[in-house]
Amino acid sequence: MLPNFPKPLPEDDKPVNRTVNVDDRLYQYLVDVSVREDDLLKALRRETAQYHMARMQLSPEVGQLLALLVKLQAPKKLLEIGVFTGYSTLSMAMAMPKEAKLVAIEKKQMWLDIATRYLDQAGVMDRVTTYCDKALPVMESLLEEQSETFDFVFIDADKQNLLSYYQLAKQLLRPGGCLLIDNTLWWGNVADEAFTDKDTRIVRELNKTIHADKDVELSLIPIGDGLTVVRKIPKA
Repeated sequence: MLPNFPKPLPEDDKPVNRTVNVDDRLYQYLVDVSVREDDLLKALRRETAQYHMARMQLSPEVGQLLALLVKLQAPKKLLEIGVFTGYSTLSMAMAMPKEAKLVAIEKKQMWLDIATRYLDQAGVMDRVTTYCDKALPVMESLLEEQSETFDFVFIDADKQNLLSYYQLAKQLLRPGGCLLIDNTLWWGNVADEAFTDKDTRIVRELNKTIHADKDVELSLIPIGDGLTVVRKIPKA
């Protein structure tokens, strides 16, 4: 009997298999069987839900993935661009090694106050340095003396400066380091040509930029609102 060779790819070269479509029922199943949300994170998520900007908060499954990646890489020096109320900050801080340090930048004091309160409750505030400022000038100042010294960078901030955040983060990241960017599927709008607003166009441009960037390896994971994971390739 002849071996069962795989069928050739269709002429359009589209993958035969694809990521499953996650409807509400399957999403709830995913959460039920995979998410183990810490009580403090749950309390922070519930407090944030009262604000009209609550949709900016990281979803529990993304926060858990972020924490898992931190544990897998065991970074000593982390950078976060965009804190909001601190769900991602808290997720990373509780997962990172005890000797690690996290630099977190948030431009609105109101959100930073909430985040620091929960970081303090978790007993990790002494390992987190916060900046209440716009991210670009802080990143540029860090770059003056700390180029290629960060092991792990997470970007979840305004889309207007997203391309600049990516380029600066790459310069701050050490070879072999990990860079994560949230919202890279942007509510699905990036795939719909009907959406031509500035934020959508910037996210599209970022995705194209990363895809063409030969200095990195990448994976765009369809979790939450889209999470791009990048590894800076060490030079030979």
